[in-house]
Amino acid sequence: MDLETFIEEALLQIYRGVEKANEALNTVRSKEGSTEPPKMFLLSPGADREKGNGVFFDIAVAVKADKNAGAGAKASILSVVEIEVGGKQTSTSEQTSRITFAININQWHG
Repeated sequence: MDLETFIEEALLQIYRGVEKANEALNTVRSKEGSTEPPKMFLLSPGADREKGNGVFFDIAVAVKADKNAGAGAKASILSVVEIEVGGKQTSTSEQTSRITFAININQWHG
């Protein structure tokens, strides 16, 4: 899954999850003849972790490259594993990076 799709899906699922949790509790919390109770769960505006605002991501992104070549080929990426198979050398390289960021919530949601 690419990073763009992951962020989109994660935010949509958080949004829908909050809505569904509130809807599920409405039936339990509602009393006959009364108005709808206030929302139990809310996403609050802002992006301040200490205040509980925003959606924070800490993502590890791995890039993997495979190369098949003659016996003299070498890979020049961070970590390398080389295997000799049927006269050909296969190199697999992987580099991992971390990305940390916050998504600011523009308005109350719940």
